[in-house]
Amino acid sequence: MNPEVDLNALLAALILAPRTFARNRFFTLFQNPEAAKIRRRAARVRGILRQLTGTPRPAAEIIGERVLSDGQVHLRYRVDELGYTRTAALSSLEAATLRYAMHRSGKATLSHEERTTVESALSRLTHTLGVGGELLDATSSPPT
Repeated sequence: MNPEVDLNALLAALILAPRTFARNRFFTLFQNPEAAKIRRRAARVRGILRQLTGTPRPAAEIIGERVLSDGQVHLRYRVDELGYTRTAALSSLEAATLRYAMHRSGKATLSHEERTTVESALSRLTHTLGVGGELLDATSSPPT
């Protein structure tokens, strides 16, 4: 049985290092409906990350970013070559983690506040699940 997991910390980890928390290895954890929901949210953010970094298609360009009154970040981006524009509403942690991952791939700048938010979340998770250096090492290279 897995201990209580900080779901925000799990979200950041699943965005940055999804293989660290393989569904088979952490089967009990992902039986929790909330953790399964976090897994889907992380997959969505990783999809946005792939589009913004151009992996494998042409890179999307952020054309608008606005913080809403509830703290969510409304992100608007487009891919001219494919002729589409998309929008996404991200939680503040999702947005910070997305920027963190983009920064690691050399595609964005990262504020001190965003770095602190993400690294604080990751440290909470390493203490809870005991993945320690494995998680921090996995986040030092770009996600796949």
